[in-house]
Amino acid sequence: MKYLKFALLFATIGIQAQQVDLTWAEKIKTRKNVVVLGGLKGNYYTGHADTDNHLVCRKYNSNMEMVSEKAVPFELDEKRYSLRQSLFIDNKIVHIIEERKRKEDKYQLLAAFTDLDLNTNDKTLIIDEITEKELTSTFGDTYISPDSTKVLVFHEKSGKKKEPSRLSLKVYSSDFKSMMLDKIVEIPIRDRDFSTKSISVDNLGNVYVLANVFRGKKERVKGQSATYYKLIAFEKGSGAPKEFDFDFLDQDISSIDIIPSKNNTLICTGFVSDVEAKFLSKRVSNVSDEMFSTVIDCNNLDIVSKFKVQVPGLYPEKVRKSQDFVPYKVRDIFPKEDGGYIAVAEQYKLVIITTTTPNGGTTTRYKYYYCDIACMSVDKAGNLESITKVPKYQMNAENPSIMSTYVNGNTYIVYEDLTKNVDAYEDKDQKRSTKQLFSSGGKNSLFLLTIGPDGTPKKEIIYDYKDSKLRPRILTSKLINPSTIVLNADDQIGKLTF
Repeated sequence: MKYLKFALLFATIGIQAQQVDLTWAEKIKTRKNVVVLGGLKGNYYTGHADTDNHLVCRKYNSNMEMVSEKAVPFELDEKRYSLRQSLFIDNKIVHIIEERKRKEDKYQLLAAFTDLDLNTNDKTLIIDEITEKELTSTFGDTYISPDSTKVLVFHEKSGKKKEPSRLSLKVYSSDFKSMMLDKIVEIPIRDRDFSTKSISVDNLGNVYVLANVFRGKKERVKGQSATYYKLIAFEKGSGAPKEFDFDFLDQDISSIDIIPSKNNTLICTGFVSDVEAKFLSKRVSNVSDEMFSTVIDCNNLDIVSKFKVQVPGLYPEKVRKSQDFVPYKVRDIFPKEDGGYIAVAEQYKLVIITTTTPNGGTTTRYKYYYCDIACMSVDKAGNLESITKVPKYQMNAENPSIMSTYVNGNTYIVYEDLTKNVDAYEDKDQKRSTKQLFSSGGKNSLFLLTIGPDGTPKKEIIYDYKDSKLRPRILTSKLINPSTIVLNADDQIGKLTF
């Protein structure tokens, strides 16, 4: 490693406070939660259900004042269709609808369109269909390319366990008027030997399937992990798929994420740990403190760079208890202008505890851990330029996880924490936040963590919960553009700009 800056976990005097603006809109009367659809040219769009359970779309201006509101008229039999989702694609709202054709023994997936003035076209397009016998839970799944010019519609084709799994892939232009890809593909792995982790499409129309492959006991050799990952890339043309294996001797993959980016590269990155250590042993040595990365050029599906790098400071020097080992998961990846990238990771772990009751039954409890945030800056040669770790601890949190964006060299991370942790930059200063019977949401705040180009962090409170009953939900809020987030507080939205 030629050059490494380990960011100081203190806000220096030279750092100026980031200007943050939060504007709330009026409350929405709805029996269900509000969905943030998207935004364009200073306008923002939401969807919610009215008293008759019909979809209603709203348009807001840059001041978060409601400009218009209209119910979406679907010219379909209400008993035969269900709205799967509404998506903001390019310059329109696309409603994905599943309709059952009982007499024809099949299901159709339809697309209906609402323009930015909330006018809905009375025509719908058939974008996929399947027989009733072939129906699977993935029918109707979609993925939008980073530049919103391509839409992937896919579903699994059910088959026998000993046969290769098949996928139906359709890649449309954003207006659904042209199709770049329409084929049934085979995953070159027996169905019983893998699980699909993600399916995505890039700006060019190439489709990527990430599979977690299981090794049988007889197939494993010394030093191999029980599973590894395989990326299968299907080009928009008729070429044979390309395969990329992520498999490390004596190491296990703790987390992996495959994210197409706007600069037509596919960034594959995650963390590895020692495969020999046992998770439930008294002394834990397999911490995920080494990051791997593979960058693929989407134009030719060739590997541009491939490396592993040690990331110091993510864990204490000795982790002695299994509950203190929480692996890191990459949440977001942002390409930099110099060819490198920023990776934002968060400690995340799910522990499932099953116990036997006196009458012979079983009970299952789930413990979720959302802990420290880490931000890594990597140059195009694979050298780690800086690593910033900020302590956070949320067990079974009501409002978990983080949102992040990257603007002009700064990384911005939004998350919830105890208000008293605003000055906590070291583990010893962090107060643990748990969701218990008598805990109070008024003790929390919405935080903004700003990490400068050199890795220096700065915390500040965006919104203190003791001042209002509004509770922004991280997982249902939406990044509209790099400098704007629309926060979702169930029946009220707010625009966050910085």
